[in-house]
Amino acid sequence: MRARLKPRTSQGPSPGRLALYALGRFLQVTGLLVTLVAATAYFGSPNITAMLKMMLAGVAFFIPGWLLSRRPPRGGQSS
Repeated sequence: MRARLKPRTSQGPSPGRLALYALGRFLQVTGLLVTLVAATAYFGSPNITAMLKMMLAGVAFFIPGWLLSRRPPRGGQSS
């Protein structure tokens, strides 16, 4: 086990990191809701192209949100 040379401070995550994380989560939820609406609105419809385009829009929201919120913000980083 390795001893710490400097104790960590308990400052918390920076506001910028929190904002990016929250934006990522918002985009994820938005993408999931758009995909859900597409699946339910066009269920049984002969026009499958419109449903696929709307689902693609949901994926286009979800992927950047997933990339932004892969790691939750952590505090206590010392220099």
